[in-house]
Amino acid sequence: MPDRPFRGNDRDPAKNPQRYLLPDPLVRFKITMADDLEKKLNAGMKAMDEGDFKKAYSAFKKLCAENPDNADCWYYKAECGSMASGMFGAKVSNEEIMEAYNKAIELDAENADYYQSYGLFCISINKYDEAEKAYNEAAECDESRAASLYSEFAVEFFNNVMATYGEIMEDPKARAPYAKKALEYMLKALEIEPEEAKSLL
Repeated sequence: MPDRPFRGNDRDPAKNPQRYLLPDPLVRFKITMADDLEKKLNAGMKAMDEGDFKKAYSAFKKLCAENPDNADCWYYKAECGSMASGMFGAKVSNEEIMEAYNKAIELDAENADYYQSYGLFCISINKYDEAEKAYNEAAECDESRAASLYSEFAVEFFNNVMATYGEIMEDPKARAPYAKKALEYMLKALEIEPEEAKSLL
């Protein structure tokens, strides 16, 4: 015999708790959509892990179009574009990658990983001021990681400068402003003031 329809006091959750355990159709729909999105993101990340960046980038690009308010979609699109840049036929511009990172940050401004990854990408394309800003934002978002973030910026920044400018950096005068910037962040990571550092050398 089928269950009778709910009437009267049946609507009281205290008297009929079972009724309120049943998910609303809209809730069920949202859960299904979330599960579907997670599966698609995982599929894209699997393609990245396997080195199929063209397939992964196409997947993340489509997900961004379908889920424009999902920060993860934009972040993985940016990450994939960053890793794949110059590695396959589908051209991905630096501007498109930066736009994806910034969209992810706009949607989840408290995520230190987004700022860190964006900063690392900016270093790789010689946008050092933008990179410095991103690393500082990351450190503000997660103070427990500030030291590692400052030191990472210092090392990645200086290594990139040396690789980019090559023989020019063999001149101490040409190298000085970049070395000073890197040293500034290493000292911040160690929480040592410049004067104290001088006294230790």
